Amino acid sequence: MSGAITFIPPPQIAKELDAITELGVYKDKNAFILDAINTLLSSHVELRVSIACKLYENEDVSLGKAAEIVGTSIEEMKIILSEHGIKLKVGTSISNTQDRAHAVLGLIRGS
Repeated sequence: MSGAITFIPPPQIAKELDAITELGVYKDKNAFILDAINTLLSSHVELRVSIACKLYENEDVSLGKAAEIVGTSIEEMKIILSEHGIKLKVGTSISNTQDRAHAVLGLIRGS
């Protein structure tokens, strides 16, 4: 995951963000900005599709999470990925699976 994002708004927007905070409609500027981003993404379906495809292609999200981002089924997401020229990833690698299994066994054994 990415860390903090720095945003330096133009002076007028900065004043508006201060006013929003003073009104108490949002807890703080971050809460307002998060709501604004979510509102933007909910109204731009193709942008959500592109984001989900890129995250899946970069292996940052699973097929199920990509489908959730788009708001569709896993089967429909497979079609969307294909239409965008992105090949499906089949499972995790054996070494990753073995590493996870060893970690779980270590937790169970208390080591």
